[in-house]
Amino acid sequence: RFHRNLMQIESLLIRIISDGNTHKKQELLKHFTSEKELNKTIKKIKSYGLNFIEEGDNYRLESPLELLSKSKIYSHLNNLDCASNLLISVKDIVRSTSREFNPNHVSEKEIKVSLAEYQTSGRGRQQRAWISPFASGVCLSVYQEVTYVNFPVGLSVFIGIELLKSLKNLGLRKLRIKWPNDLYFKEKKLGGLLVELHQSRFGTLVANVGLGVNYKLPAIENWGENLDFKPIDISQVKGSSNLNRNLLTAHFINSIIKSLSSFNGNSLKIIQSDWRYLDMLFNKELKIQVGSEIIKGVSKGIDGEGRLILERNGETKTIVSGHIIG
Repeated sequence: RFHRNLMQIESLLIRIISDGNTHKKQELLKHFTSEKELNKTIKKIKSYGLNFIEEGDNYRLESPLELLSKSKIYSHLNNLDCASNLLISVKDIVRSTSREFNPNHVSEKEIKVSLAEYQTSGRGRQQRAWISPFASGVCLSVYQEVTYVNFPVGLSVFIGIELLKSLKNLGLRKLRIKWPNDLYFKEKKLGGLLVELHQSRFGTLVANVGLGVNYKLPAIENWGENLDFKPIDISQVKGSSNLNRNLLTAHFINSIIKSLSSFNGNSLKIIQSDWRYLDMLFNKELKIQVGSEIIKGVSKGIDGEGRLILERNGETKTIVSGHIIG
């Protein structure tokens, strides 16, 4: 047991206390070489955003964790008739799910999915960090070959809308999209997407779709104080009834795989009317940073390519990529 690495020790402690019950310090010490090692591990798992409560020699988590289970996810995907050629990786801690597999090695015969309880370097659009406490969200990346060459903005808009539809089927209503693909509920951010396209060594195009959605955020006062948006999670949106995290994860994977398989040149034209109802920015005055330039205008939805339409002084301008700053 002296050869365990730090990550294994952290995973071990998290699994012991994940039931939400009270655990005595003496009981926990049986799994550690010393009290110093236990204290160091507690400090580390607190840094992952877990609400670890110490009352004297009694330790517990604020509430139980529903950890990801590969077998449960496979089982749910089976019920959804999702692709059989799936390779799923589930890890406790990774740098980023978008770096777990090499898109260069993804062949047409397989779809790879990386899932993690916690990412030390999760990324969002425009290279911004995506921060999510341990087991508090769904962090995943789907790697899949695609047969079309299309600018990723149109693809990511399409995937975002399809994800909202699957959430609606699970009973989550009144969700909105902030262009191009951030998911919101009542002006609070629920999640976001990042789509990258890579050339594989087989000469094909592989999409790497990263998704981060808040599932149940811990009640920590200063959590997320550095974020430029207010977060919300699935459990708050859903209210009384609980939505199983592994089931939710399977629905997300299914939705992304089917979106990547079905996307074509007409996809966005077909969903343009859906966008109108889901668009949280429609008819709002926006400021968008495109490179070093700031463009202002009133949002008029999207065009058939998924680009944002801005209107100013009777003129329209389409934005392919940019950061909405106001």
